Amino acid sequence: MKKLLAAIASFILIQHVSAQSVSIDKVPKPVQSAFYSQFPPATLKKWEIRKEGYIAVFKVDGRKHYAYYTADGKWVATETRVKRTRHLPEQVRAAWLNSGYAHWYVHNIRKLETAEGHSYVMHLNNGNTYDANKVDAYNQDHTLVLAHQPVLN
Repeated sequence: MKKLLAAIASFILIQHVSAQSVSIDKVPKPVQSAFYSQFPPATLKKWEIRKEGYIAVFKVDGRKHYAYYTADGKWVATETRVKRTRHLPEQVRAAWLNSGYAHWYVHNIRKLETAEGHSYVMHLNNGNTYDANKVDAYNQDHTLVLAHQPVLN
C-alpha cells in the first residue's frame, strides 16, 4: 500500500508540474461528467491536460483542489494543499514528528485522496548545509508519504 501511494503521489506531482491549460471544449465529455458528478458544489477554475489524462483545478469552500482523471473519465486522485503542519490530523502529525524528519524544513504538504484511501505528502529539505566554499553541497530533499485512516467512533 505504501509503495502504491508513493507511486501515485509521484505520478500526480509530476503530472501537475508539466500540465498545460486547455479549454473546456478539448476535455472529453466522460471526464467532464465524472468531475461534475463527483464535485457538484465546485467552482471550476480551469482544466489542464497531460498525455496521461486531465486535471480539474477547482475551489470548494474557498480551498483550491486538483482532481486527476484518465482520458476515459476515471478518477485517479484529488490533491489539496495543507497550509501548516498544525493542520495535519493528530495521527499524521505524530507520525511525522517520530519519523526522523521533524527538524527538516517543510516546503509544502498535500493531502492526496485516492480510491485506496488518503495520505499526506510532505516535501522536506534538511536546510542549509554549506560546505567550506559556501555552496549548499550537502542539501537533501525528501518526500515523506504518510498514509492516514481516520479513526471510526
